[in-house]
Amino acid sequence: MNKLAFDHELARQAAGRLDALADQLEDRLRDAQPSLGPAHAALDPVSLHTARTFDQVGGSFQESYRTGTHELRKIAANLRAHSDSFGDTDDQAVDAFHALF
Repeated sequence: MNKLAFDHELARQAAGRLDALADQLEDRLRDAQPSLGPAHAALDPVSLHTARTFDQVGGSFQESYRTGTHELRKIAANLRAHSDSFGDTDDQAVDAFHALF
C-alpha cells in the first residue's frame, strides 16, 4: 500500500529557509557589486572597451543571479501556499470527524 504524508509545518519551515537563502544570496551580490563593474585602467580605446565588456558581463551575471533568487522566492511562496492548503484540508477533516462524535 502506498502512503502519502505531508508535514505542512515542516514545509512552512522549508519555505522560510528558502527565503533566508535568497536573502543571503542577495546580500552577497550586493557585497560583490564593486567587483562586477571594475573601473577602466586608462582612457585608451582598449581599456575603455575592456571596461565596457566587464560591465556587460557583470550586468548579465547580476540579472541571472537575481532571476535565481526570484525563483527561490517563488518556490518558497508556492510551498507555503500548498502547506496552508494542506493544513486547511487537515483541519476540515478533523472537524468533520468531531461532528460524528
